[in-house]
Amino acid sequence: MSLKILVTSDFHAREDLKNSAIEEANSGEYDLFINLGDYMDEDYAEELFEKIEIPGIGSTGNRDMMFRNEFLDGPVPVYNFLEAEVDDEYLIILIGGDFPDDVKQQVSDLVEDHGDSSKVIIGSHYPPKKVGDKIHSGKRIGFDQFREMVIKEKPAIWMNGHVHEDFGKRELLGTPVINAAAEETGKAYSVTIGDKGGTEEIEEVKLV
Repeated sequence: MSLKILVTSDFHAREDLKNSAIEEANSGEYDLFINLGDYMDEDYAEELFEKIEIPGIGSTGNRDMMFRNEFLDGPVPVYNFLEAEVDDEYLIILIGGDFPDDVKQQVSDLVEDHGDSSKVIIGSHYPPKKVGDKIHSGKRIGFDQFREMVIKEKPAIWMNGHVHEDFGKRELLGTPVINAAAEETGKAYSVTIGDKGGTEEIEEVKLV
């Protein structure tokens, strides 16, 4: 079966983005909701995930580093690093604002164990180098190790946020890469992973 995901990021505690994302996620169109960080507040993140009726998971962002360990270990599905299977078919890996030093090796091991990279979905708060990482000054602030992971692992899709001004859809050596940062654009992405693997469809979704 295919998997349709609503991908969002960088709400920065905006109530309109939260409410619109909840409405969109609950529209009956999606199988899964993912947010890639920068909630800014534990209560805000908790309310976001509590009101979404479909399965939802999220990473932390750089603005969420004050979240308590008790919160990250609690019932709200927000994590610094997460690997989760969906229906024993798809593997989702989330890399938050704080992540293990050996993240490349851990991700490589997880993809190898899964056995089918075309059904692996990777989300990070920070972007890969030179893909959706250009700030207003023109400087690129993406992470080299994330770029290396995209090239080596070849997941179905790589998703990120963080750089608000570089929202958009790109490709890195055949792998789709989306920056779903919403604060400046008010937009999200709808991503469909095909039942035979790979990304079937990527569409912008207007939230506000």
